[in-house]
Amino acid sequence: MDGREHDLHLLHITGDERAAFEEKRWIFVFLTLSPLIGLTATYAVQLTQPVREPFVMYAYPIMAPLMLGALLWNLLGGYSRVAERVTVVVLAALAILHNVSFAVQPTLPESASFVGSASYWTLVLHACVILLLLPVRRAAALVVTLYVICVALPWIVNFDVFRPYVAAMVRTQGATFSVLLAILCLAWYRQRYVDRAREALMLRQLVMTDLFVTQGTAGATDAVDAQERRVTA
Repeated sequence: MDGREHDLHLLHITGDERAAFEEKRWIFVFLTLSPLIGLTATYAVQLTQPVREPFVMYAYPIMAPLMLGALLWNLLGGYSRVAERVTVVVLAALAILHNVSFAVQPTLPESASFVGSASYWTLVLHACVILLLLPVRRAAALVVTLYVICVALPWIVNFDVFRPYVAAMVRTQGATFSVLLAILCLAWYRQRYVDRAREALMLRQLVMTDLFVTQGTAGATDAVDAQERRVTA
């Protein structure tokens, strides 16, 4: 088993790895703070509207404490592989739930040239975080699965309602696909960079280790030779 698969690995990480964890932690802080502010503002506005989005009204009271807890957890320096996996499950469930809400009870305009895309932007945001939390291949497989589910939901659950909006739906779902594809390409490129940087770090550690071991051995050999010369004399 890879030592990086459990939290005990954190007890003996190098300085460079710890710096990488710190950078990732601050990325999570900003990725949590931004939607928390946005959802809070949206929820406040929705309270004054005659037509309210069900996902915002019912899911926000549950999501807000979770996001606030995640924000505080990262600000206080918390880190755990288990917490990452739980976060992935929660993000995937929320992305599907938002798109289920959109498919079951959509708020559609009179003009068939436009549909709301909030649920798809939720998918995009959650996909970004998932790609940071999981290895790129597993994350990509999960993101693709989520996209297929979210795209299929309106047509399976409520086809008659969305049929007049086919062109708008195809445009919105196609734009979401393009954004996700760009994010997946960036994640793949990032993983290649990380693998090369990790290899370079390992080689540097091996060189430094061999250097000190060689110097230490040479020093010990010189000391033994000096001692033998004193005894002989």
